[in-house]
Amino acid sequence: MIEQIRKCQKCNLCFNQKPLLDTEKECQIFWVGLSAKKVLTDVELPLSPETNTGMIIHKIEEACHNVIAYKTNLVKCLPLTEQEKIRYPNKNEIDCCFEHLLYEIQTMSPQIVFLLGEKVYSTVERKMQIKFKKWNDFNYHYKRIDGIYYVPIHHPSYIYVYKRKKIQNYIDSIENVINQLL
Repeated sequence: MIEQIRKCQKCNLCFNQKPLLDTEKECQIFWVGLSAKKVLTDVELPLSPETNTGMIIHKIEEACHNVIAYKTNLVKCLPLTEQEKIRYPNKNEIDCCFEHLLYEIQTMSPQIVFLLGEKVYSTVERKMQIKFKKWNDFNYHYKRIDGIYYVPIHHPSYIYVYKRKKIQNYIDSIENVINQLL
């Protein structure tokens, strides 16, 4: 099903790197980051445990035994500067790729979609014409849309860099949200 995303060439980012996609599966949890990272092999996945973000997500998943998760990004391909350095995707690149996210959600049927960071959740707000209540410390709020809970949370990289001493509080808070909603 997601093969059509793999073949996408709607913007030029696909020439930097093919779309980075997880293995297609029905899941309970969906993690949505901002954009793909540079990969060295064809078997790497989005939000890999080898990254700081992926490592924290992996710890959350371990705490929630037997939860099936799918990992993706708003922008599936790698945004690079002219100097070949990774950069944030621009609004046009995000908008161009947004329908892929909706297709993934429809295909994988998650119960919970975690939106990692402000850039991700504000894009979902804008594109889906909804308004989220922003978190307060590690108290996360959610909105149910078409039977799916959308939960904006701090980006794990932000927690790793700026709130490292509170990583366990972050993990515990998200584990509580998962236990409450599943």
